[in-house]
Amino acid sequence: MASPEAKAQELIGRADKKLASWSFFGGNKYEAAEELYQKAANQLKVAKSWAEAGGAFEKAAQCHLKLESAHEAASAYQDAAVCYKKVDAARAIKVYKEVVSIHIDLGRFTSAAKVQKEVGELYEAEGDAAAAMAAFQASADYYQAEESQSTANQMLLKVAGLAATAGASRDLKKAIQIYEQVAIASLDSNLLKFSVKTYLLSAGICALATGDIGAATNSLERYEGMDASFAGTREGAFLKALVAAFDESDDEAFTDVVREYDEISRLDAQKTSLLLEVKNKIKERECDLT
Repeated sequence: MASPEAKAQELIGRADKKLASWSFFGGNKYEAAEELYQKAANQLKVAKSWAEAGGAFEKAAQCHLKLESAHEAASAYQDAAVCYKKVDAARAIKVYKEVVSIHIDLGRFTSAAKVQKEVGELYEAEGDAAAAMAAFQASADYYQAEESQSTANQMLLKVAGLAATAGASRDLKKAIQIYEQVAIASLDSNLLKFSVKTYLLSAGICALATGDIGAATNSLERYEGMDASFAGTREGAFLKALVAAFDESDDEAFTDVVREYDEISRLDAQKTSLLLEVKNKIKERECDLT
């Protein structure tokens, strides 16, 4: 009995031969070849020959394009990308971009946004923060085009998170701007406004991490004016205490404030990292003062 790989190669050979043949009814050969490539790709999936399966799905997609079947082409490219994703991130990203392009041409922005998110996650996993931020931003833009503000916010928060922490691509001002943007966009929504205090806290901590106490103080005042309830929340009180300790260059007070908050509301890795930076800046200021 032939192995899945052998079956696949036989199917691909037949498909290639179909495409090379001349037919008065040009569309028929593409339909026949597409079906063979699809079957070959499935055999290669069984064999876990992921790169080869992705290649067969790509060929199927190209047949669909010849047949002007954009929806089916997008599906085949999607299948190809899922296969490539297991072994070759760069190739998966390239094919995902083909899917995005087709969805946009078809006016399917929500579908484009979902695929663009996949692209962002692949770039992030590969350590390319700048490309990941651009991909997540594009995803947010596509969601906003469909008035899906809540999902767009999730993508924007991914951009902000990377902007706040991602090495050479770090941009605290960008992170602050996005956290504030998402907070403002959430204020008028009964479903989203509960999270405003969290976004404002993140923005405030990023402002402290810049080392500019004047900017951090101004931000705190703006946030209290932006959301009347912020000052009365644990997050608002926490940020106010952080700003005060930083302003006074009081390392011990800053540490106590962070520990007390963390005992009740566990700080995530991003905030912990940023707060450690702020603490180090306080120590530097203390050394400068002495």
